[in-house]
Amino acid sequence: MQHLIISAHPNEGSFSNALVDALKRDSEHNDVKVVVRNLYDLDFNPVLSSEDLAKIKNGETPSDIAEEQRIMAESDIISLVYPLWWGSFPAILKGYFDRVLTHGFAFKVDQDGARGLLTGKKAFLHTSMGNSVEEYENKGILKAFRQIHGQEVFGFVGVEVAGHMFYPRISDSSPEMKNKYIEEALGFYKTVMLDEEVVDIVTK
Repeated sequence: MQHLIISAHPNEGSFSNALVDALKRDSEHNDVKVVVRNLYDLDFNPVLSSEDLAKIKNGETPSDIAEEQRIMAESDIISLVYPLWWGSFPAILKGYFDRVLTHGFAFKVDQDGARGLLTGKKAFLHTSMGNSVEEYENKGILKAFRQIHGQEVFGFVGVEVAGHMFYPRISDSSPEMKNKYIEEALGFYKTVMLDEEVVDIVTK
C-alpha cells in the first residue's frame, strides 16, 4: 500500500503543510508507505512546453514527468493538499496536472471516447480557503469546486474521488481550530475508505 501526498503551498509554516506532516505520520504509523511530493520543494516546472508535447507524442516522456508518473502509478491512495487561490489550484499544481496526467498514461481517447487509465486508486482532496463554507455555498460554487477540482481531474482519469474536505477561514483560525481540522481529516480517512484492505491498514 502506497500513499502519495501532493503538496502545493509555498509557506513551510502553513496549515496545508502541517496537514501534510500529520497525514504522513498517520499513514506511516499504520504501516503504509508514504511518498510526499512538495511541488515547491521540488521546484517543479509547471509549464507544459511544445518540446514536452513533442516528446510525449513520440513516446519519449521527459524524465521529470516520467518520475511523477511512476510514483503515481505505484500509489493506491492520492491525497491532494492545497490552498484555494482565485477559485482554483495554485499555478504550480495546475501545471503538475497539465504535465503529469498525459494522454497514454492517465487517459486515452479512441473511437469510443475518453477513458481513464488510473483505475483502482482513491483520491482525497484537502482545500484550505479564506472565506467561510457558507459564503461559498451562498454563491452556489462549493458544489462546482467539488466537481471541477475533483471529478474533472481525478474522476476523468479513472481515480475514485473518495472525499473532499474544505477548511474555511484558515488564516483567521486559531491553533486549536487548525488542530481540530487535522484530527477531523485523519478521522475522515477512516470513515470513507470502503476497500476492506485499506480499512484494515488505516484504522488498526
